[in-house]
Amino acid sequence: MANNYFQFKQFLVNQEQCAMKVCTDSVLLGCLVTINNAVNCLDIGTGTGILSLMLAQRNNELQIDAIEIDEQAFLQANNNFSSSKFSHQIQAHCCALQSFAPNNKYDLIISNPPYFVGKNNFSITNIQRAKARHDNDLSFEELINFVKKLLSETGKFTLILPIAEAIIFKELALQKGLFVNKEIFIKPKPIKEPNRMIMEFSLLQKEKITDEFVIYNEDNSQTEAYK
Repeated sequence: MANNYFQFKQFLVNQEQCAMKVCTDSVLLGCLVTINNAVNCLDIGTGTGILSLMLAQRNNELQIDAIEIDEQAFLQANNNFSSSKFSHQIQAHCCALQSFAPNNKYDLIISNPPYFVGKNNFSITNIQRAKARHDNDLSFEELINFVKKLLSETGKFTLILPIAEAIIFKELALQKGLFVNKEIFIKPKPIKEPNRMIMEFSLLQKEKITDEFVIYNEDNSQTEAYK
């Protein structure tokens, strides 16, 4: 059973009310996303609030809107934000992406989205967890459409997905005019095949950067990069 909290160096994430706990995917995404000189950010499906907190820690000038459709998760995230030293940087919103209507566009959009596409994973019996992991409430196509609408001209959209779903997402994004600028293949071990991919998209077509990130050495110790 997952702990009810996750302690980082500069903040604490309580997670007992969230179906999706702090996971390796979110930690990797929060560390590896390019933030550069971004001024504002949208965190789609914030869950525990971990991504928003990690980005606020990395850039103390960044202003973040964090949206969450699940009320319990929203309340948990909002509490995590208010009890952190980054509370002035993050605003939580309890709503679906489809009903979110900000007055501005974003330099950075980030998401660890639902990824069971058009099918059911019957091993997930918890309704709240199923909602967070299935695309019934936010399909890839809807996500791409709203990202295009909310992304600034030079902004970047970054997300993490399993490899099979990443391929599907890339094809849909390209059809709708979002271009992959960067791919990071996540490998559990050096000789293992990648099982996740972090992708960075923008409205501008550029030469694509490809990289890889390895989590564990062959002896099951953490790689220096992961540490």
